[in-house]
Amino acid sequence: MTKIAVINYGPKSDYAAMLPEVAGALHVYSHHELAGTEGFAHYEYVPDCEFVPYPELMIRRSAGDAPFTHVITDNEYDLERAARIRRDLGIPGQSPESALSFRDKEVMKRTAGKTVPVARHARLETVTDLTGFVAETGYPVVVKPVKQGGSRDIVTLHGDDELVEFTRRHWRDDLMVEQFVEGPMYHVDAVIAPGYRFVASSRYLRSCLGVLSGENNGSLQLHPEEKFAARLEEFLDQVLDAFETPGTSAYHLEVFHTPDDRLVLCEIASRVGGNRIPHLTRATYGVDLHRTWLRQSVGLPVPPAPVEAPEFVRGSVSVVPQGRPVGAPPRPPFEWIDHYEVNAALAPGAKPANSTSHLCFAIVRGADLAEVEQRVLETEAWLMANLVEPEAGTGERAVEAPGVTTP
Repeated sequence: MTKIAVINYGPKSDYAAMLPEVAGALHVYSHHELAGTEGFAHYEYVPDCEFVPYPELMIRRSAGDAPFTHVITDNEYDLERAARIRRDLGIPGQSPESALSFRDKEVMKRTAGKTVPVARHARLETVTDLTGFVAETGYPVVVKPVKQGGSRDIVTLHGDDELVEFTRRHWRDDLMVEQFVEGPMYHVDAVIAPGYRFVASSRYLRSCLGVLSGENNGSLQLHPEEKFAARLEEFLDQVLDAFETPGTSAYHLEVFHTPDDRLVLCEIASRVGGNRIPHLTRATYGVDLHRTWLRQSVGLPVPPAPVEAPEFVRGSVSVVPQGRPVGAPPRPPFEWIDHYEVNAALAPGAKPANSTSHLCFAIVRGADLAEVEQRVLETEAWLMANLVEPEAGTGERAVEAPGVTTP
């Protein structure tokens, strides 16, 4: 009998729609309050779900009544917890060792370094580890927590003054340092399972770290027939050769393309990419990354991976919070905009908190990466020129665009 434990993160996850055949077998513990849960075997909204052991305890206790056949999660921060439950209950799927190798960035780089180039790096125990690393490699260097995501708490040190300022912060026991790598960053997003393979490649509009200093960000899809897309897919396979991989998994790979034409690993995660990536993938390829990954993880069928090249590829631009009470513009007046959305929940005057922070975002289409990039930049320029300033003397936003606008 099928019995599935789910540790959910996505606030809009619709498991009844994604997994209708087994909805009555789902035991869902969620970070957010979800709609459409009436038919589940069990559902609980768990405040601070990511940080409390309650879901793990209850899943283990429920397994005593009848064994679970699957344990799944859509949250990177729960991958190790889900893997530990699987191991202890004898359930197939990603092992704790595999989950750790994709979660801990220092372990990840040591593992991947067996098959692909990685930046020089080191785990940091004390500040002398950091100063010693700088003495050997020089500036700039990047300091980051080994298990954080969304570019949170990452610091790039360009010189000694910044190093001294960094030492005024509270020291953490989960840090690593790595040599800064020049060049644009690409990402490769994939779902790989027995008899199924989907891979798509894109270039970030700018560095994800730029969001924290006020730069807008986004992604630009490569057309799958471009030679560089094939090179990136081959690099993904080379990276995965170094890891213990589950039979079914999603992957989000980030890779630098250096000025001397080398590919250097930044990071790889065994989960679906965030931000606008799933939206772009659905629009171009008709592939829902989350649905495809989760259905195959519980043994349900999915449509075959697309084999024909798409007519268009797409790109996105997200305008970051401006740190002042401005409103988002109306929908840009370009026919090649596929989707425009305003973050109506953003507080006035908010500042960027991580790489997903946004005031609004737009998705555009084009024939290839070059046309998509040109249209993304034109859209960005229009949005920045049309931010809604507060009415004089009020300090409040004058007009709010609607929460979502689509064609």
